[in-house]
Amino acid sequence: MASRPDARGPFLVAASQFGMTFSFNFMMAFMPFYIIRISPFDHQETMIWIGLIMGATHILTAVTAPVWGGLTSRFRPKILYETGFLCNGVLILLMGFTDSLVILFLLRMLQGALGGVSTIGMVLISVSSSRERLRGDLSFFQNCLTAGQLVGPPIGTYVASSCGYRAAFISTSILIILVLLFCHLYVADVPTQQKHSNPDRRKKKILFSGWTLSLVATVHLTFLPSILPNILENFGWVENAALNLAGIVIMSYTATAILGTYLLSRLSSKMALPKVITIACVVAAFGQVLLFFSEGVVSFIVIRMIQTGFIAGVFPLIIAFFAQDVGGGMIGFLNSARFLGVAFGPLVATSLLAYAGLLPLYTFIAVCTLISLGMFLAMSRNRET
Repeated sequence: MASRPDARGPFLVAASQFGMTFSFNFMMAFMPFYIIRISPFDHQETMIWIGLIMGATHILTAVTAPVWGGLTSRFRPKILYETGFLCNGVLILLMGFTDSLVILFLLRMLQGALGGVSTIGMVLISVSSSRERLRGDLSFFQNCLTAGQLVGPPIGTYVASSCGYRAAFISTSILIILVLLFCHLYVADVPTQQKHSNPDRRKKKILFSGWTLSLVATVHLTFLPSILPNILENFGWVENAALNLAGIVIMSYTATAILGTYLLSRLSSKMALPKVITIACVVAAFGQVLLFFSEGVVSFIVIRMIQTGFIAGVFPLIIAFFAQDVGGGMIGFLNSARFLGVAFGPLVATSLLAYAGLLPLYTFIAVCTLISLGMFLAMSRNRET
């Protein structure tokens, strides 16, 4: 039986990650509106800038995530964890004092290069959890991330609309410093991790299939906020009304993401992980296309809530599928798919919306989901051998 510190460890790590995710989504919910406000370009160019600023930085985070995971074999994970918090707090503060899209983009790129906080959180969870509890602890960790995504947007958009964008950026940086203090006081330190040998070619293929599906599942969750102003405008919502409604929309589908992650985790204790992942992906792909046929804000929100309720649990289930059999570097590699999905979501959404339309966008994401699911199922059949 795990000792009391070990039993509390996953909860405290997840609580600190909730604070970080809340702060991040506090900012990201109003970011597209802020970019539109300060942009000197026309609508089409502004859409591309939104995609770059909101998404491109995560490409750097995806590249560096395995590095952050690998650094746990050289440095104590908690120090790395706190470093990520501090860097994000400082950079977000600086974002509130620029009205240049170029400088904002550069700050976001630097933020991406210094990212990787959640990778360290997953390493801390893996160390402090038993194999029997790992799936539940990872799902709880994911739900804390999702809860931060739920609570952050409506509060962030309210602060931005009532106090101004600069005050909202400053508030975000203060929140992150408070989370850093909580982490320093309460999250337990763990030793540097043993360096695992590189997996062979067959295991790399299995890991890559899980990575690909994690990427697509994350795109499902992250593509919408960057184009939400345009979707709401199509439904007749503009300016401050649209800004406040955007927070409610994000809050609504994030709530079902929390519920879905919990229920899929429970279901996975009674059914094989690949089967649970298959159900989630097929329903989510169907819901993605169905979004195009919504006739108003209410039907759009309902379809989005159901769709995210299924797809949100896929990533933690994939991590649990591999977790304690690989080292920090490979956990970082899997987590890099999430960061890359956060990057590709806005880029794909804004690009396809600007040059093709909503139906091609929804269909593209749905098709990618089914293809990546097929790859994962084909590779997972050979995992045990």
